[in-house]
Amino acid sequence: MIQDDLRILQENGFVTQYEDKTGKIYVSQSTQIFICEVLLPYMPIEDFKNLLLQKGLLIKQFGCRKFVFDKRVIRGFHQPSMEWYYAVWKPKMEEKFGLRIHRKLFTTEEWFRKCVEVGRTEIRRKYPNSTVHQMDIKMCESLKEAITT
Repeated sequence: MIQDDLRILQENGFVTQYEDKTGKIYVSQSTQIFICEVLLPYMPIEDFKNLLLQKGLLIKQFGCRKFVFDKRVIRGFHQPSMEWYYAVWKPKMEEKFGLRIHRKLFTTEEWFRKCVEVGRTEIRRKYPNSTVHQMDIKMCESLKEAITT
């Protein structure tokens, strides 16, 4: 994370609750926001799933109203990971814990953002009745925006 991000985490009471080689998960109990920061430019699907399953365990422990997914370091797009995240993980977190607010931070690389949009279109086509389409999901340009919107 950049220096401004570290200051924002500190000001909002975020504490690191989980860390491994793939990512870090920060929790602010006062705001009920979780931030998952991916640390690798490419993450195999099993590592991706394990990181998000750890996040699910923390939601159960701490509660959560908003999830910020910081994927700014990712440089390799993997459609099966994105599909699992949208079609399986998000609906399960909504069903079990009521998690409906998601904020995302991506690289500013236009090709990557285009891949994400194409992937979302495919997911909408493949899963037209999924509850994920009614969730509050927004791509943000900064950590501050992700926390405050």
